[in-house]
Amino acid sequence: MKHLALFVAVLIFSWCTTAYGFRCGEGGKLLASKGMNKYEILKDCGPPVSKEITAINKNGNSYQKIEEWVYIVDEYGHKQMYLVRIDKDGIVAKIEWLGEQK
Repeated sequence: MKHLALFVAVLIFSWCTTAYGFRCGEGGKLLASKGMNKYEILKDCGPPVSKEITAINKNGNSYQKIEEWVYIVDEYGHKQMYLVRIDKDGIVAKIEWLGEQK
């Protein structure tokens, strides 16, 4: 029974850390989500608190960069951190909840 409870807890935690989007903009009226263009995210959510190039892939004669942006969003008095991974085409490939900022 303990193993089942542990399995369920790990499953819930892994599901919760992968977010499909987060609310941003004035009053949280806009939604940043997977599949959006990075310019849409910038327009809707403003600049991230951190931007980093995490990989550069050589493809023939060109280079393609992978970016990770961090947003801190105030949701009901709690500051939530989200990691936004942007692929080589400038499209949001993944949004991950990093937890609450203390």
